[in-house]
Amino acid sequence: MKRGTDLIIGGELVLSGYILTDDSASWMWDGASYFSPAIVRDALGELGEGQVTVRLCSVGGEVVAGEAIRAILAGHPGGTRIIVEGQAASAASLLFMAGTVREMSIGSFLMIHNPSGGAWGEAQTLRKEADTLDKLAAIYATVYAKASGKTQAEMLVIMAKETWYSAEEAIAEGFADAVSQEGNAPAQQPAAAAVVHMSLAQTQTIMADQRAVFVAHLTAQRSATGVQPARPPAASSGIPAMLATAQEAVMPNTNPAAPAAPTNPTQPLMAAPVDANAIMLAERTRAQDIRAAAQPFMESGRLTEADVTALISDGSDVVTARSRMLTTMAAREPMPNRVAPVPRGQDETETRRMAMEDSLVARLSRAEPSEAARAFMTHSLVEMAAERMGQSRVPGNFAAREQVLMAAFNTTSDFPILFENALNRALALRYNSAMPTYRRIARQRTYQDFRDHSTVRVGDFPTLQAVNPEGGEIQSGNFSESKEKTAVKAYGIMVNFSRQMLVNDSLSGIQQILNDRGAAVARFEESTFYAMALSGANADGPTLLETARQVFNTTDLTKAAAAAAITIASLGIGRAAIRKHKSLDANDLDISASILLVGPDKQTEAEQLVAPVLAAQSNNVNPFSGRLEVVTTAKITGNAWYLFADADAAACFEWGLLDGYSAPRFRIDNPFGVQGTSMSLEHDFGCGAIDWRGGFKNAGA
Repeated sequence: MKRGTDLIIGGELVLSGYILTDDSASWMWDGASYFSPAIVRDALGELGEGQVTVRLCSVGGEVVAGEAIRAILAGHPGGTRIIVEGQAASAASLLFMAGTVREMSIGSFLMIHNPSGGAWGEAQTLRKEADTLDKLAAIYATVYAKASGKTQAEMLVIMAKETWYSAEEAIAEGFADAVSQEGNAPAQQPAAAAVVHMSLAQTQTIMADQRAVFVAHLTAQRSATGVQPARPPAASSGIPAMLATAQEAVMPNTNPAAPAAPTNPTQPLMAAPVDANAIMLAERTRAQDIRAAAQPFMESGRLTEADVTALISDGSDVVTARSRMLTTMAAREPMPNRVAPVPRGQDETETRRMAMEDSLVARLSRAEPSEAARAFMTHSLVEMAAERMGQSRVPGNFAAREQVLMAAFNTTSDFPILFENALNRALALRYNSAMPTYRRIARQRTYQDFRDHSTVRVGDFPTLQAVNPEGGEIQSGNFSESKEKTAVKAYGIMVNFSRQMLVNDSLSGIQQILNDRGAAVARFEESTFYAMALSGANADGPTLLETARQVFNTTDLTKAAAAAAITIASLGIGRAAIRKHKSLDANDLDISASILLVGPDKQTEAEQLVAPVLAAQSNNVNPFSGRLEVVTTAKITGNAWYLFADADAAACFEWGLLDGYSAPRFRIDNPFGVQGTSMSLEHDFGCGAIDWRGGFKNAGA
């Protein structure tokens, strides 16, 4: 982690790069461009209590950290002179407000917008996140208002529109005090003399050229940093934010009655000095960003200096250059060996891959790692990806680490297999730990494919018959059969893992997705099963092929003729009905009810009835104590309750998964790209009714 002295150059405090919290800064690599509250506080301690000059160039970052740094700078005893050199965007613009003196270089800009964030969860969680962002916006609007002299309401409008300001515009709006001068000259207010010898049209043309250069520079920077493109123009005094439609700006004529100053046609017009500097800065930035993106691949020998020089020379932007890098590397990959592979044991490379996979599973499921996995428990996703591609060094800055992951997902590296397997193993653990209630009353089966599967319920074992004493002939008997059809269906949904989550190695975020998805699949199965089991008229279940009647009906004595509360008497009627049911061969099954299924409204009543009671008299003994297990599901509403036999003895329903799968699984759909990795969550699940003999329903009262 950086120290305060790392930010001090020539006796001045230089704040360049991302604004991070102290916690985030603690795991940044050497060479990364960033600063945090603790580092700034340390630097101010080194500089002493006099006035400190702060040079600021930042795209922003974590806004709470930005406010912390603003408060630190604002509280410095000698005050601060803050100079924006390049940009002060987002959280950096908030930090800028701390300056006792606030200056901007002639080519710099200021961007102010609302704080943003993200959340994962139910609607209430998302509403809470939105309320928090509104609260932060109101707080930070007060900071901007105090510094600029505007009202909080005015600032909220400016922030909501996302407003961009040049140095002159920022001064006019009260966000800055002056334009800083090059060298040691004192700062001055912007003068109008620079354009006094130009016509209004000529001035507008030069302003348009300057803004075009500014847009080109900003586009190059955003290509490398991944900053989200700006939205449309935010304010009449702000620079238009839609970079892709930068047009000639019309400078307002503040003195329309004044004639245009005469010009000497024989003398060339004065060009704005920022043009050449801005163009050189944009080109230098483009070249540096392309080299930064190519660096990890050059170190691994997959790109050459000639490749990078060609991309810089032909004017490719950073996004195009990255795409061409991947194309070049893919073209150089060796053709697959078409000779039949020779069977072999697990080599060292495969052993290390399995150990990495085991370590990811252990971290995602919080399980004890294997001995081999312990060596990789502290490895980040980027470090694992780099090793699978044969790279010995992991780059420090975000853009380069992102390139490593992009290459690992889009080339012949086995990292995608490692990542997908680890996710599926962790997801399976979470899924299998769930205990949906439908599995207590339904029998499990395996579906071979997606066609209808006939469930054959075999009847009684044929009755023994006397052996013929003369010939010793044994009579043959037949099994009766009853066929019901069920089938498995395919389900799926897309799940996105953001580039920030993967590059920053946010395993806690991935773990939350796995936990949510694993539990969500179990809830989905629960909903699907009960939608089937409680379907049909009066929620009496699906119609069976054997009887052409619903599972629960009064004809087959699987439904009480009169609704009743849960009492010893009503339970006795249901238990007797189940025990009296006969097999396909009209033999007594003698089935015993073991499960009492109820909804939330009947749970307390059911638990009270089956609870052990020490009775003083025999007629007060609870015959169902210890004999019935209460199972509660929110899918049953109202007063209805059910009795079921053990599913292994006489199941009314069955459920199952597709052959070869024991849990839902992730499948990489889109390899790593601009917004991360898209994966499909797939699950094959089936359920249906197969018999009526093991159940009984009472509508309840």
